[in-house]
Amino acid sequence: MTEPLRLGVLGAARISERAIVPAAQETGTRLVAVAARDRDRAEAFADKHGVERVLDSYADVIADPEVEAIYNPLANGLHGRWNLAAIEAGNAVLSEKPFASNAEEAAEVRDAAAEADVVVLEGFHYLFHPVTLRLHDLLAGVEQ
Repeated sequence: MTEPLRLGVLGAARISERAIVPAAQETGTRLVAVAARDRDRAEAFADKHGVERVLDSYADVIADPEVEAIYNPLANGLHGRWNLAAIEAGNAVLSEKPFASNAEEAAEVRDAAAEADVVVLEGFHYLFHPVTLRLHDLLAGVEQ
């Protein structure tokens, strides 16, 4: 049996409650660490959603040796910077849209991920929804 994915969360954004917490609970993913600009908010998020510990900064979450992937729901202008930091630390990244602020930064994130051989995925969650998967089957002529 494989070990569950160990995820660190950057920030206590409301989207996390809808986008990553239910998915983590469904798949058995461990929410290992969270940090937010406001520690009280991070602590409330951790208590409510079963995050194992609260750390002092986003950098601490990324550097945590137990974290193997990062969920980045931060403000759009911060995505590129923190995605690059996570990649540099060897972490896989699931970033909310957009995963970079412009084409140049997107290329930098892409290239860094390729060089580090880590996965970076932009949060187009609907792509993996059962309805979307069924639509693709229908379009491909696959009957079920």
